[in-house]
Amino acid sequence: MVENKIFVFDLDGTLADTAPALLNAGNHVLGSIGREPMQIEEYKGFIGGGTKKQVEKLLIATGGIPDRGLDFYFKVFQDRYYEDPVKECYLYEGVVELLEVLKNHGIKLTVCTQKFENSAKKVLLQLNVYQYFDGFAYGDSTGVLKPDPKVFYHSVNGLGGGKYFYVGDTEVDLLLAKAVGANFFFHKKGYSPKTAERDGIEFCFDSFIELTDYCEKNLV
Repeated sequence: MVENKIFVFDLDGTLADTAPALLNAGNHVLGSIGREPMQIEEYKGFIGGGTKKQVEKLLIATGGIPDRGLDFYFKVFQDRYYEDPVKECYLYEGVVELLEVLKNHGIKLTVCTQKFENSAKKVLLQLNVYQYFDGFAYGDSTGVLKPDPKVFYHSVNGLGGGKYFYVGDTEVDLLLAKAVGANFFFHKKGYSPKTAERDGIEFCFDSFIELTDYCEKNLV
């Protein structure tokens, strides 16, 4: 009997570069308190722990959290971000081709993201990949965030179990893969490239074309 295979994907920095829309909201927060805007490469280092943690890191890095508190500025961020969560976002090259290959071989696909459902669905739908996935776990699906295994298992619920493969771009993703016993594929062009130096990664790739080639040779 062939073992069931399930591929689980992070979203931000893995399937798509969503940093431009996040930066837009982050710089709106900074502008509201008279601080200089941040450049995108620096901002990418804040992504991966959930949007509230992202805003906290942003404020601390630029002078500290003002007296109104983190919750206030998190709402300022959310209000601007939800206006256009797909602003200047794009899929990484080769993503659709990989999804097509995996689906054609009967492999189930899910999304496991820190992004809240409202904005994540907008991104997936507008980038025209929502239809490829069989399960979803969002930042507001379970009451916890990655690397808590509950988020991962929520994404694969009802798919019958089997061999798990997880594709991500941050240390949080690596920790989650280890926690659930998934083979981890690391996207080096995402938001935390230094994670490539960590143990526990089965395959590192710069391009999804490389990952597709690896999967066709080793998994399908």
